[in-house]
Amino acid sequence: MLPLFIRLIRAEMMEVLQSDYVKYARAKGISMRRVYFVHALKNTMLPVITVGGVQIGTMVAYTILTETVFQWPGMGLMFLDAINRADIPLIISYLMIVGVIFVVTNTIVDLIYGLVNPTVKLTGKPA
Repeated sequence: MLPLFIRLIRAEMMEVLQSDYVKYARAKGISMRRVYFVHALKNTMLPVITVGGVQIGTMVAYTILTETVFQWPGMGLMFLDAINRADIPLIISYLMIVGVIFVVTNTIVDLIYGLVNPTVKLTGKPA
């Protein structure tokens, strides 16, 4: 997943560095280090955080495949065994846990949005 994040950060930084507020910060005489890390990187992180949240969900989904291929004992292999045995309560429990992981991940991503960019409103009230 690292190459995905590196390419995304690079593409977003190239786009953000062409924006007017970065040019204005450079014109004001702010150091390039501060322009990159405070002004540009802060606005670059929103899409990166979104993709990171989706990738965490994808990792949870692919644990079944990884545990099956390598025969590692874990929740994915347990889920497949439950399907083979038709163990309905265990199947439902696994799906509920995966659903909770997705909900918690998306909630954390939304909270991180508020920390990275305070202009993102989490209340849903119109401005």
